[in-house]
Amino acid sequence: MSYPGLLVFDESGGPGVRSRVGGLSLLDRGVRTMVRAGVERLLIIVPEGSSTELTAWTRKLDVELEFVTWGQAPKRPLSMEVSKPTLVVLGDYVHHHSSLTGLVNQGLYGHDIVVQTSASEPGDDTGVRTAHESSQAASLSTDGTKTTLQFATPGAGAPISGAFLISGQAIDGLSTSGNDLLGFLSAISAELSIDLRATPDPLWRRVSDRRSARAAKSMLFSQVTKATSGPVSRHLNARLSIPTSKVLVETGLSPHMVTVLFVLTTGLTAVYLLSTPLDYARLALAGFLWHMAAVFDRCDGEIARVKLCESKFGAWFDTVTDNIAYFAFLIALIVGMLRLHPGDDLYLYLSLSALGSMTLSLGLMYRYAMQTGSGSLQRYFYAMKDMPDRDKTAFQRITERFGFMLKRDFFAFAHFVLCLLDAFQVMYWLTIIGIFGHAAGVILSKRRLTAPTRQVEVAVGASADALAARRAENAR
Repeated sequence: MSYPGLLVFDESGGPGVRSRVGGLSLLDRGVRTMVRAGVERLLIIVPEGSSTELTAWTRKLDVELEFVTWGQAPKRPLSMEVSKPTLVVLGDYVHHHSSLTGLVNQGLYGHDIVVQTSASEPGDDTGVRTAHESSQAASLSTDGTKTTLQFATPGAGAPISGAFLISGQAIDGLSTSGNDLLGFLSAISAELSIDLRATPDPLWRRVSDRRSARAAKSMLFSQVTKATSGPVSRHLNARLSIPTSKVLVETGLSPHMVTVLFVLTTGLTAVYLLSTPLDYARLALAGFLWHMAAVFDRCDGEIARVKLCESKFGAWFDTVTDNIAYFAFLIALIVGMLRLHPGDDLYLYLSLSALGSMTLSLGLMYRYAMQTGSGSLQRYFYAMKDMPDRDKTAFQRITERFGFMLKRDFFAFAHFVLCLLDAFQVMYWLTIIGIFGHAAGVILSKRRLTAPTRQVEVAVGASADALAARRAENAR
């Protein structure tokens, strides 16, 4: 469902619209976050003289924008649509988009004003209290005849997240001639129904200085790991990729450039070294670089999620470049094995059959990905998991149980360990067996999963909303 929105930057001397968090200005981040939460018409109030320039990505978003300064009347009324509540966000608060999405999805529930709060004021990742803890808190005061909304310093109520859901009738009286949104809400609250709604996780930070900006950036990066990530990715690779992404996000490099400059380049260098397994130093370095390519493969997705610039093209670009690296890796293994066993036709024919099996299985997965509109080939195995247990074959159950071994994080780390152990031939055989097993799983599932996609989606009981959420999560 779509909502009108209001993004407010005050004139109290706080951070300006150009202040940056996670590679984006507060203005760009506010717009992208509110659009992700479902806002399709957005009025932005900025102090006079503020720059309203947006990045090219933000300008391409499907949202109607209007900028006004304090004291300037908007072309459209602030209520925008009386029939729909307005999502109002203070510009110096940085939200993870799920925080705002949760607020708007719950709706007003019969109230006129919903104030999003937290059970406690969030701190930075080290638990140190930060400057944004001087943000105001909300409380309700009753004199026996009426209840009013009050804002004060922390300790007098629940810390506000800077996000509000306000009915069209309630916000209709807000004028841009003033510069005090909280004062306006307090003034009109006596005649209205108010709900202080606490969020279970404080996925927001108020930005007032560099320290609080770093805390906001850390909060955003704390949410970049996907629920579908494998164990090696979550517990090992993330410890390397997230600090790296925090640096790269400030360089202005797009996720696509990170893919090309770091993921693809590192992976292909590893492949080149791997093709000559007779030198242990080259083999160990190849294993290390191959594992680092998997680490960098997290970085492009992390940056895209923090900058809210995921796209279907990005998901496909990531998938295609990954598969280029996989094919090159297999070819390097074949070349290396033939160098170890020159003239042995067994390895030649076995390798060619593995290459053909890999081509066939990936072709089927690409076909399914195009049918479902997902840029992730992993969707093939997610659909397999969604199938009722009675419809799964024994082989499919085995594939589902050990599917984490097919993820790049696991096999890249396993190859790294085998390279350090100078076990090139073991690595070759495990890779060949894995390719044949993967191909068998895909082929045996083909009839059920590549039937008319709509019927399959219904058969596995996946609702349209659940599918959309899963595709969005696995989009880069």
